[in-house]
Amino acid sequence: MKRISAFVVALVLTLSLTSCGSKDVDTEIQPDSEPTATDQPVSPTNDISSSADTHIVVLSSVQSEDGSFTHAAMIDGTPAPEFDYVWHADPGEVHSDVKNAPAEYFTGTAPETDAIAYIAHDIRYYPELPESGFVRVQYDDNQEWAYYYTDGENKDIIFSTLPIQGSGFPNAMMHSAADAYENAVLHISQTGTYILEGEWHGQVWIDLGDRDETFMDERAKVTVVLNGVDVTCSVAPALVFYSVYECDNGWSERSDYGYAVDTSNAGAVTVIADGTVNNFSGTNVFRMLKTKYKEEEEQFAHSNSVRLQKKMRKLDGTYYSFVTMNVEGGTKGTGVLNIKADYEGLDTELHLTVNGGNIHIQAGDDGINVNEDKVSVFTMNGGSLHILAGLGNEGDGVDSNGYLIVNGGTVIAMAKPQSDSGLDSDCGTYIFGGTVVALGSTMDWAESDDDGAPGDQAAMNLQFSAAQSADEAIIVTDTDGKVIFAYDPDKDETTGANARSYQGAIISSPDILVGGTYYLYVGGDVYGRETMGIFDPATISGFTEEAIQQCYASTGTLGGMGGFGGMMPFGGRGEPGQPPESAGSPNGFERPNSMIEKADGNGEMEFYMEDRVNGFRCVTDYSR
Repeated sequence: MKRISAFVVALVLTLSLTSCGSKDVDTEIQPDSEPTATDQPVSPTNDISSSADTHIVVLSSVQSEDGSFTHAAMIDGTPAPEFDYVWHADPGEVHSDVKNAPAEYFTGTAPETDAIAYIAHDIRYYPELPESGFVRVQYDDNQEWAYYYTDGENKDIIFSTLPIQGSGFPNAMMHSAADAYENAVLHISQTGTYILEGEWHGQVWIDLGDRDETFMDERAKVTVVLNGVDVTCSVAPALVFYSVYECDNGWSERSDYGYAVDTSNAGAVTVIADGTVNNFSGTNVFRMLKTKYKEEEEQFAHSNSVRLQKKMRKLDGTYYSFVTMNVEGGTKGTGVLNIKADYEGLDTELHLTVNGGNIHIQAGDDGINVNEDKVSVFTMNGGSLHILAGLGNEGDGVDSNGYLIVNGGTVIAMAKPQSDSGLDSDCGTYIFGGTVVALGSTMDWAESDDDGAPGDQAAMNLQFSAAQSADEAIIVTDTDGKVIFAYDPDKDETTGANARSYQGAIISSPDILVGGTYYLYVGGDVYGRETMGIFDPATISGFTEEAIQQCYASTGTLGGMGGFGGMMPFGGRGEPGQPPESAGSPNGFERPNSMIEKADGNGEMEFYMEDRVNGFRCVTDYSR
């Protein structure tokens, strides 16, 4: 495992934080560029790694031949105390002395320590329950499996639910007590900066105390520096910011919400240290309910519809925060965070802002989710984000229940081919900068807001008339044939091993401008230098003749999928990498008032960026 010295981490942290105001991974994805001796900064004059609130945490989980694990954590060179304190969920018994009885209780020695971090075995997970106790019901907006228990007054109450997925029962979402025990929890219980290294089988749980208090306490902040750490949790999320400061703590008192949020003072911060690869693998904890909803109301067991109970717990993502979180990179931007998720990847319950670092996500469901309805904002300001989502039953690349904003950096997002969107937002998706490739089928298109736009960058919303293969290059040239944008998913280490299809695409880059006219190609090989599938236009010398030029039937910012047309071979239309001959246009093309309304291979082939966001319908292979 690659490590860098504490003083280097200190400098990375100092520079990154002062500039932010505006299951195992199968294959370790290396940083875009390996640091060399010349990359190493000189020792800082003010080494924060020696300050009282910065701590180096070295994790160790060792598996024995019988499958059990031994856990240890060194905090600033001192062993963290370990407590045999175990969480239980047993709806079959009543525990009258426990607050949420009979849903959950603890056994063992309760942690009583002044240590800034300690180890326990109190991981919250979805326990094994007999399948015979589940009933299909309409719970909230979905059909779900509901598990009932009977309390001391013989009232049937729902303990938990599980999603209905296909024809089988989701047994894999439940876990045994024995398996859960092996997933130890490293509790971080005091404010400060924690530099994480080593390997851990279990969970990192960040909890500064009473959530009502920490939510409002600006001092209650934790920064986690990922400095070459592997965390694998087989029964729950791998890392959780549970109780820290919420910088937007007045959101519930507002009536109007917009996409401009200031998260620079977030209480939850993740820093991806330069030159390191960090792996987080985990699963989710599906819905468990509070045992009492309203005592005057009874639940109706074994019926098709039930009254809702208050939620006690539901954690969807492998890397999860109950509050707004910022993700930062180092000064070189070479650090990597790999997230492999059975369900969702990187989640927050309010806002998420990415300012730097390289984040690679493979997720069974959504790659990223920010989930406060009509309020949450996902903002991408810098760094690199590559997402392969929907490896299970469904999944968007990035799913925001509020707004989705891209101001800079690189966003590559692939959704479940049959059903979902690369970028999905309930309140609007706006691209003001950066490089974006979003592929899916039920697309949530980019929208235009000229008031918030700092420049002339434009976005293409492309509706293809037939399914495209996501292992083929997407190439944009100007009318002289110069390549200004190229992405080859087959060379993207996050997406390349999972060829899939799409019928909708959003493409935007700094070289695609309002007022420009462009040609679009799909397929072939590009000659040039690439990083994670994105080519540097300055290095591109051309592309192969297998790249097929595209045309379209009509324009419009938004619209449903559809159209028709076939896949035609490239041939006889000029040299590879050059546009075919066309009547009129190179730089003085004016879009005609009426467009061809059929996708028959003879549509318009010049993609004119009239606005910041431009929609092109029935995109198909050019065959004229």
